[in-house]
Amino acid sequence: MKLYVSGGGTGGHFFPALALMEEAIKKKHNVFYVGAKRGIENKMQHLINCQRLFLDVYPFVGLNPLQKIKSLFYLSKALMDTFKFVKGPAKALVFGGYASLPLGLTSILKKMPLFLHEQNSVPSKTNQLLSRFAKKIFITFEHSRKFFPKDRVERTGLPIRESLLKSLNMSRDEALKKLGLNEEYPVLLVMGGSQGSSFLNEVAAEVFLKTGWQGIHITGYRDYQRIKDLYSEKKLRVLVFPFYEDMGLLYRACSVALSRSGAGSVCELSLFGVPSLFIPYPHAAMDHQYYNAKELEELGGAFVLREEKAKPKDVIQMLEKLLIDRESFSERMKTFCKPDASIRILDRLEES
Repeated sequence: MKLYVSGGGTGGHFFPALALMEEAIKKKHNVFYVGAKRGIENKMQHLINCQRLFLDVYPFVGLNPLQKIKSLFYLSKALMDTFKFVKGPAKALVFGGYASLPLGLTSILKKMPLFLHEQNSVPSKTNQLLSRFAKKIFITFEHSRKFFPKDRVERTGLPIRESLLKSLNMSRDEALKKLGLNEEYPVLLVMGGSQGSSFLNEVAAEVFLKTGWQGIHITGYRDYQRIKDLYSEKKLRVLVFPFYEDMGLLYRACSVALSRSGAGSVCELSLFGVPSLFIPYPHAAMDHQYYNAKELEELGGAFVLREEKAKPKDVIQMLEKLLIDRESFSERMKTFCKPDASIRILDRLEES
């Protein structure tokens, strides 16, 4: 099968697309990738093991009229470049975001079978636009089903990279030993998404100062040194990283998590059965982080707390509830993730 894949601009679109491509290449499919020069995918292109095209393309939503005209100009050029790059017969799989639009439009113009994957509970504008032309739409959250034609939607889950899946074989004791943490005490994992979250960093610092818990805190680059120095000064047993590549090791080591609720974070925490307190990013498009987290809360694996209500005292109380009944929360948390999402999607593409 010849397959063109597009998804990028942000890690939320790129990493699921990358996971799917890895599985497709493993299955000996002929894979091509289309992304944006300004997106995270261009910085991480060493991970893309197939022929790729990076386009001068820009977001459209939220711009002033002049910026929108500029964006449309670049989109028209990107569409021409994609049209030349794509050679049929083939199929196209789009993961949403502005970087995906040129491939989606090209597949329509060339009458190629178009498939979509939606990562979040509330779909991107790109996927909503392209859905009327798509043969099949794969979703991660049940909440997003209502935005698409019912007869073409299937919940496959979010594609997850094989390197992360392999970490499931690691024991918690082994992970704790590698990180130098004490197995007799719980471990709180704090992560604020790919850019980090100053709000979450401040709340987490208060939590660690008040409880003395051991933990792992991924701060992002902006607050890294300040938070690291604070924990060092107070002699807290908290590992601090601006970014961490081997997330499987951290998921295996932690007892509970305090996190934003992007689709990737939610699905990965579910994969490892980590009971979580989600504080959604309040400015996420269409409040999708709230609806992402709400689905996990309804399953009984997590709690959701709006940012304006996330006082340190309340955060500590909710984390303690997760710790007291950790095993039950963990089992329910695991029910959301579908570890074989990439295989499910490729099976549907091969059948079509």
